[in-house]
Amino acid sequence: MNKFIALVLLSLMSFNVMAGDWKKLGERRVSFSSDRDVIHVSALRGKFDAIAFSVGKAPIYLSKIKIYFGNGQTQSLHINKRLEKGKRSVPYRLLGGDRVINKVEMNYRTAIGGHKYAEMNIFGRRD
Repeated sequence: MNKFIALVLLSLMSFNVMAGDWKKLGERRVSFSSDRDVIHVSALRGKFDAIAFSVGKAPIYLSKIKIYFGNGQTQSLHINKRLEKGKRSVPYRLLGGDRVINKVEMNYRTAIGGHKYAEMNIFGRRD
């Protein structure tokens, strides 16, 4: 019975982590011949308090993300994790509250078991 309660609590916690109003901010077909790509985000999409990523076609090893905000500030996230094909990352909170995102710069490398390219998707959360 204790295992069942723990499982229910964990599933509720994981649901809350991804709760909120998530919007797709952009996508990019990333080539393994390169190790850096940029996704431009329109300021018309609004303000966000968190960001998350998903990968399609092939897994990648995401090392670093640099987020450029509308007010000229930046925030760097050192991810250093393998993102599996078809999976979404945990959400990363944006410092300074709700922020307008101009672009997201990604540094990555080929992960074993990959395709010729991967599809990187970026999502922003509004509370």
